[in-house]
Amino acid sequence: MNEQSLNEKQINDLPAASLETRNGISIVWLIPLVALLVGAWLAYKTWSETGPTITISFKTAEGLEAGKTKIKYKNVEIGQIQSIELSDDLSHVIVTAELVRDAKHYLTESTRFWVVRARIAAGEVSGLSTLLSGAYIGIDPGKEGDDAKHFVGLETPPALTDYAPGSHFFLRADNLSSLDVGSPIYYRMIKVGQVIGYRFAVDGQSVEIDVFIHSPHDKQVNSSTRFWNASGLEMSLDANGVHISTESLVTVMMGGIAFETPKKLGEAEPVAKDYEFVLFKNREATMRESHAFQIEYVLHFSGSVRGLSLGAPVEFRGIKVGEVIGINMEFNAQSNDIMIPVTIEFIPERMIFKGVPNQIEFIRDHHKRVMNDFVNRGMRAQLKTGNYMTGQLFVDLDFITDAPTASINWEKAPPVFPTTPTPFEEISTTLASLVKKLKKLPLEKIGSQFQESVITLTSTMQETERLVQTLNTFVTPAITATLDQTRKTLATMEQTIQSESSTQHDLQDVLDELSKAARSIRMMADYLERHPEALIHGKRENQ
Repeated sequence: MNEQSLNEKQINDLPAASLETRNGISIVWLIPLVALLVGAWLAYKTWSETGPTITISFKTAEGLEAGKTKIKYKNVEIGQIQSIELSDDLSHVIVTAELVRDAKHYLTESTRFWVVRARIAAGEVSGLSTLLSGAYIGIDPGKEGDDAKHFVGLETPPALTDYAPGSHFFLRADNLSSLDVGSPIYYRMIKVGQVIGYRFAVDGQSVEIDVFIHSPHDKQVNSSTRFWNASGLEMSLDANGVHISTESLVTVMMGGIAFETPKKLGEAEPVAKDYEFVLFKNREATMRESHAFQIEYVLHFSGSVRGLSLGAPVEFRGIKVGEVIGINMEFNAQSNDIMIPVTIEFIPERMIFKGVPNQIEFIRDHHKRVMNDFVNRGMRAQLKTGNYMTGQLFVDLDFITDAPTASINWEKAPPVFPTTPTPFEEISTTLASLVKKLKKLPLEKIGSQFQESVITLTSTMQETERLVQTLNTFVTPAITATLDQTRKTLATMEQTIQSESSTQHDLQDVLDELSKAARSIRMMADYLERHPEALIHGKRENQ
């Protein structure tokens, strides 16, 4: 009891605590408040520095790794892949990536993404650094379009970015040929641009090719610029010979385009970006002038046209006045004749008509009269060899002397222009006619008669030889003696006249002798006239 009483007494003796009420916040609450503020600030800072999250779809995730693969622009890291998932239909993969905060200004509908890895395309090698560091995703920031967060990645890198200085143009061609994205574009054999895309035209009958010309070379493009396909090794064989041309070794293997701006400053006008040009087949096609008036004619050739090709020149005395645009073959079932109609395009503008104020109007109004006059004067179309090494032909228009009468058939469409055979065909025709005539001759009979004539001629020559020998033996000495006697007689007469001697009788005798000689010669002439064979056979006794 004593211990219990003692304890109670001790308890009662303890001092009593006094409670006081204080106003305000306790300092203890400052710690969690500061922690909350710091957390909020850190959360805001993290949120404010966090960039947009986007999704990119690719056909495959080859070379990509979640949490490792970076997104780079000009080799500067601007994001990273967070996850890679398959699409619901398993046709592609969906890559979720987080970018830096500043990248959200360039995420538009025109933004492009692609996987950068080692590639060899269009004659160029790219992405070799990825062999060691691994693949990454490249980005081409877009400028135009609405904001976007879902993108479809490109399977191949774009040819260039939207930030490259230069101009875009469009080319229209019948087909793509060997061109591809990245194919080079040359100006005076210097690379100044490249192909960045292609597609079918709306009508599906042609191809539209997107090209980009780097600055400042894009200033060389104006309304008179001509583009042509410089792909491969261009080799042409025509009436002028063999032509080989190429822009570079790259165009031989990978294809390419070249362009040229003719020096027609008075006609050339600046063109806006995205202007559409025609892509010509080759450089020669760009050099063909466009004329306001052209006439098509059909030329009918019966002989071979081997060596004549489309595009072969039509010339008048060495000046090109057109070209061949069609070669066909026609069979006439009624006459069984086979003709080779060759269609040409004749350009009257190549001829200058003096004293005419308006060349085009004159040609339109009077070309029929002019061409009819030319044909009446002998103008004909003829095939000629332009190059004997290649055998290529061309059509030559010229005036033919003594040409048969002909005219232009204006009722046909196109009109039919008269032709004349080639010199070789004329020789062949003449030889063929001569061979036919020779076949009709009785050569065996002629040969037999010729043999008899040779024998007779041989005999005649032998008789003539004997006659000549006889004349040399008998006639020649007699003639010589007669001449000597005549010379002596004349000398005697001269002496007689000079001496005035009494030789009148002798002179009379000489004159008688001369008269007799004249009669003998006359009789001999009469005999030879009646018997001319006596010169060969001699005088027969019964004659």
